Amino acid sequence: MKNKTKKLAVGLLGLSVAFVFPLSAFAAADTGWTSSTKLYEIRTWAGKSDWGHDNGAVKNSSFFHPHSLAALPDGKLLVADSGNHLLRTLTAEQVSAYAGINLGVNEAGIPISGFNDASLAEAAFSLPAGLAVDAQGTVYVADSGNHAIRKITKDGKITTLAGNGIFGLKDGVGSEASFDTPADVAVDSKGNVFVADTLNHVIRKITPDGKVTTLTAPSTRIIEYHPGAVADVGDYLDGPIASAKFNEPSGLAVDAKDNLYVSDRLNQRIRYIDFSTGQVTTIAGGGSYGTQAYKVDGGYADGPGSAARFNAPEGLSVTPDGTVVVADSLNHVIRLIQGGQVTTLAGVGTEYGQADGLTGSAQFNHPTDVAVLADGRLAIADEYGNKVRILQKYAKPDGLQTGNTIAVLLNGKLVSSDVPAQLKSNSVFLPVRSVSEALKYVVTNNNKTGEATLTKGDVSYTIKNGSATVVKKVGEEETSLTLNAPAFIKKDRMFLPVRFFAEQNDLDIQWDQAESTVVIRNKTF
Repeated sequence: MKNKTKKLAVGLLGLSVAFVFPLSAFAAADTGWTSSTKLYEIRTWAGKSDWGHDNGAVKNSSFFHPHSLAALPDGKLLVADSGNHLLRTLTAEQVSAYAGINLGVNEAGIPISGFNDASLAEAAFSLPAGLAVDAQGTVYVADSGNHAIRKITKDGKITTLAGNGIFGLKDGVGSEASFDTPADVAVDSKGNVFVADTLNHVIRKITPDGKVTTLTAPSTRIIEYHPGAVADVGDYLDGPIASAKFNEPSGLAVDAKDNLYVSDRLNQRIRYIDFSTGQVTTIAGGGSYGTQAYKVDGGYADGPGSAARFNAPEGLSVTPDGTVVVADSLNHVIRLIQGGQVTTLAGVGTEYGQADGLTGSAQFNHPTDVAVLADGRLAIADEYGNKVRILQKYAKPDGLQTGNTIAVLLNGKLVSSDVPAQLKSNSVFLPVRSVSEALKYVVTNNNKTGEATLTKGDVSYTIKNGSATVVKKVGEEETSLTLNAPAFIKKDRMFLPVRFFAEQNDLDIQWDQAESTVVIRNKTF
């Protein structure tokens, strides 16, 4: 006789996240990274690899599986610190407590959760996941472990908007309704709260008066996950909203039309609910149920929407120009969906790690949410890395004036030169002495032959005035290389193209045309 059918929590150890708040909050954002990431980089904003719950200076702060992010009206970033069962706030300098009480730890040293409506300091949560902020500054929390949606008003009062602490699938008003591990919430311009009811595999709606309804069709699919044991799992179907099906929906984002993007985690797709047409469509991702019948096999591929592949996509955000940003958690990258194309914005696909660095070299460990900030930066919840990361443009030294002359920066510091850099043959040149000092070469000049030799360890480069040929010598082995532009002498100084030596040192080099600045950086920090 088969075991009784049960609900199988077949998703990831961490729940999904997303944030949504009115697009008007983004009005000043300059999201240049949506079109080009060459001048951008990933840095750690707060948190450490080791988990904890320390507040204070960002460099000393700690989190335990920070899961979702949302911008507050006062400019602070709200963090759902899921493993600590707390909500925290983050500024440029500080991490502070926001809501939730520390109930201590259990025998295994894991923080204890609770369920209690009260003031900010006395309320209790269980694995708080998705966050949303409405136009009035009210915060909504998908309190996943309590199977409830919580509400935080501007006066600091926490109440339960819907749900009762017991998992189930029931519509109704307030505590009459039930959910099963809701992972995310989103708010539209009319004050409707949408819920990714993850283990019920449906999308729910809560009207401003507290009425909960189910918008999509529950799954009826059953699999045998072990001989004699079966479980009901999610399914996949596009079409009319009322008949559409999902498999562990995990992230939500409302667009400027009050329509809804959904990360359909175990279907490896990004779906779109268009309320004006009443249809659900797939905008990116694909695949079929394969080796593990409860889910679509994950993959990693950029390209047109239907050809792109995800692996457990979670948190979503929509930029002012309509670009969708996706935290692709098990590929450990941040993806963009723009003009029907999926690209990788940051991270090394399928590789996890903790390195800060250029967008294509930095690493994440199960990123679960993204938040576009008002100044155009992108905040990222790096859940298993226990950090909040930030994508931002390279930093210039304080007080640096650019535009009149060409500046050359090496890892954020101005490369000193007693004469200005020169622009010639579409290349930027610096005196040999400036290049050698910046990159730690020893330079020798041969005035008779017009040659300069730069040496570091057992590697040397010999360059002749007017020539684009470089003789590289490693030990006793010589090879001829070609400069991107010939060296030249001006006012008794030999000038060398900066790009050649940056690339020979495995450094990234970019040209910031708007600032007339050459940006040279290590690929990881």
